[in-house]
Amino acid sequence: MKKINVLRGLILISLIILTSQVLASSKVATFSIENMTCKMCDITVRKAIEKVDGVTSAKVDYESKTAQVTFDSVITSINQIEEASTMAGYPAKVKPE
Repeated sequence: MKKINVLRGLILISLIILTSQVLASSKVATFSIENMTCKMCDITVRKAIEKVDGVTSAKVDYESKTAQVTFDSVITSINQIEEASTMAGYPAKVKPE
């Protein structure tokens, strides 16, 4: 019984460490997006950004011409996200925090 409790404790500690590492690498950045001329453009931009490995969500707003992207900074970078949008025909630049 004591071994089971020790094992449970080790598993719990491992999960806490793993969760903190994942949260530490999760970033949110806002990008300004050029060339969006209609409501369909935001769908194209969102899909292009979501195809980047490490992106967990992308919210594109046609009205403000911006995209808010949540991504894992260990897997991808701001430059890769900018490039994905740019290659789809919508140049993107990260906005300063």
